[in-house]
Amino acid sequence: MSTMKALTLWQPWASLVALGEKRIETRCWQTSYRGELAIHAAQKLPPRWLGASMHGNEFRCQLADILNCRVDHVDAAIRALPYGAIVAITRLVSIEETSRVRDELADLNNREFIFGNYEDGRYAWHLALVKKFDAPIPAKGNRLLWNWKITF
Repeated sequence: MSTMKALTLWQPWASLVALGEKRIETRCWQTSYRGELAIHAAQKLPPRWLGASMHGNEFRCQLADILNCRVDHVDAAIRALPYGAIVAITRLVSIEETSRVRDELADLNNREFIFGNYEDGRYAWHLALVKKFDAPIPAKGNRLLWNWKITF
């Protein structure tokens, strides 16, 4: 059985990557790893303080558009997303400091900026979508990069 590097993301960010709506994942750490990366949706929703941006009006409006629901139904749509599963395979292409991409993304209508955290001291992980799974593959996640035993 082979393995692949994986990254656990909270929902709705994991699904945004899987849908191709989020091509930059922002992290407070970087890695020398480049290549295929499984995107894992965490088992539960983030604590309110951690996922604070998703409670903002602009985030919710953009997410409602992507999930094809009304803004007042966004919470239910988020709860209906897959949890505790691999949702996509991406390719980690490059990483750079968020300060290098922040200004060009800062346009209020830019979803990439709205869906990320571009504060100083963070890193922009550039992802290229390889495959979205129609049926998410159950898996137990972990912190940082971890090895997923491929089961498909």
